[in-house]
Amino acid sequence: MNRPNLFSLAAAVLFCVTSSEVMAQYSPQYPPQYCPPQQQGHPSLIQMPRNQYQAPVVDHYVEAAPGLWDENRPIEHFLHDVASRSWVRMEFMQWSMQDPGNGTIGAPVSGLQRVVPNNSVEGINSPIVVNNNLNGGASAGFTLFPQSNGLDLIDTPGVRGTLGVAMNGGDLELSFFGFEQKSDVVAFNNIDGARQLLAPVLLASNGTTIDPTLGISSNPNYAIPLLTGGNVTNVAGLNSLVFDKTFRADFSSQMWGSELTFLTDRYVPGEGFGFQWLGGIRYTNLDENFGIHGTYDGGAAIADRTTDINSAVINNFYGPEAGARFSVNTRWFTLSATPRVMLGLNDYTASVSSNPLGTGRTSYDSRKVDFGSITQLNFAAEVHLNTKFSVFAGYDFMWIPRVSRPHENIYYNSIAGGAAGFTPDIRQSVNFSNYSANGFSVGATFRY
Repeated sequence: MNRPNLFSLAAAVLFCVTSSEVMAQYSPQYPPQYCPPQQQGHPSLIQMPRNQYQAPVVDHYVEAAPGLWDENRPIEHFLHDVASRSWVRMEFMQWSMQDPGNGTIGAPVSGLQRVVPNNSVEGINSPIVVNNNLNGGASAGFTLFPQSNGLDLIDTPGVRGTLGVAMNGGDLELSFFGFEQKSDVVAFNNIDGARQLLAPVLLASNGTTIDPTLGISSNPNYAIPLLTGGNVTNVAGLNSLVFDKTFRADFSSQMWGSELTFLTDRYVPGEGFGFQWLGGIRYTNLDENFGIHGTYDGGAAIADRTTDINSAVINNFYGPEAGARFSVNTRWFTLSATPRVMLGLNDYTASVSSNPLGTGRTSYDSRKVDFGSITQLNFAAEVHLNTKFSVFAGYDFMWIPRVSRPHENIYYNSIAGGAAGFTPDIRQSVNFSNYSANGFSVGATFRY
């Protein structure tokens, strides 16, 4: 009977000890001097395992997307550094290009005389009677040879933009320029219209008759003179393309290009006079077209005989460039002169196509690389409104030798013989001449 009581007592003691240890784990711990006397210096018989490490902390912060422009990155840092030492110049240009010049549209003619009282030249300033050899040698009446002096290329607008970057040892300038296509035309429409109206009036008023197909001194026909077998012909036996209805000659020209230039530091820095050496590369394109269109109908007696002649040339100049810039700098303004010369190549393409009298079209093409050079002189006056903004005005003169131009590449020839009197033989003969352009510009400079 004693064993059950002993077992119950032992179970009760074990339960009390375990409960006290559990409570001690989750209750405040006191220093030994504050513990009950019976517990001082006696560790618990049963201890619960303890974790000495703190539970992990979960970071729910999500990093934002990187900015579009960050100056700490290499590329953005480089661009920022370049922009901080850069300037931009924009300018409007008004230039005059060299026109085709004075001269007869067609082949030269011999035997032309000067006429009194104003000493005018027959066929050029004063109408002259010529024969129409395509009409059996019958007279075409009074006739003029059309001139190219009515074609001009003045006041051509354009723009130029320049990006400058200050570098160690000098400045780098990259510029682009371009002009709009400039065109001009010499046109004679309804050539025989006045004669057609005049003929019945004269007949009704005084019985005078005129042939409206023939040119008169006050209302002449027009004709393009031709060589005969490659030879200049006297006006008395001239082969020519006669037009009694319409005649039109048009010329168009367009120029654009680019320069990449490095200028050394000024040899005399600061204010006052100084100069810089200049070197770089240059490209300039000159694209020109010349066209002729004329019709002959014999006073509406025959079907229109139409003549078309077209010539085009694209000159591509490129090569190294050298020069200098002389300037006078002050706080308020800068005056400069920049002469430079490009010595390189002219890679040109020329073409001539013709369909005289509607008998069939022929075409000739030529592409070659020739020596080319460009000499340009620029004067500029710049007023500094503040450290970031300036306005300026300038003048440019450009000279280009050995330029192929479309109106000079047409070979106006004819082959004698046949029932028609002659056969037109319009071909290509590439020629070179000097070319110049000049004009003024105004604009502004922005510094970062």
